[in-house]
Amino acid sequence: MTEKTAKTKATATESAAFAPVAQILETLKGAQEKIQVPTAARDFVKQNAESAKARVADVEQGALNATATVEKALVAVVGAGATVSRNVIDATVANVTMTLGGIQSLADASCAQDAAKRYVDFVKEIGQANIVRAQDSFNAVRQAATESAKALQAEMGKFAPFGSKAA
Repeated sequence: MTEKTAKTKATATESAAFAPVAQILETLKGAQEKIQVPTAARDFVKQNAESAKARVADVEQGALNATATVEKALVAVVGAGATVSRNVIDATVANVTMTLGGIQSLADASCAQDAAKRYVDFVKEIGQANIVRAQDSFNAVRQAATESAKALQAEMGKFAPFGSKAA
């Protein structure tokens, strides 16, 4: 058997083996033009696509609302920090002013006993003023933290129902 004859037999064998597949493909080619997707199936797909778009829009709106709430909470916390910073600056200026006033008062003392009394009054006054300032700062921080925590809790409460719907 020559090489040319062997190739011819191999080609004939391949053609015979793939003949049923070729026939099926040819049949499907003609059938493709005749096959139509039912209108109900197309409508079903369109409705599901619209429904999915609506759900995506709802999720997007929820995420934007959550971001806005977290932003408000963080702004409140930062605002409280700025308030504390301003209070510290105000307290420092007030303490320096009070100290300079105390020095002037001590300079006006006519005797050691008067100077001692003025010094005790100064220490008492500056101590009381610092306690009031510290309490005011603490209350401002506590209020901001409470409001931020409430805002975050409310937002997390909105996510809980969403998670149970998705399950």
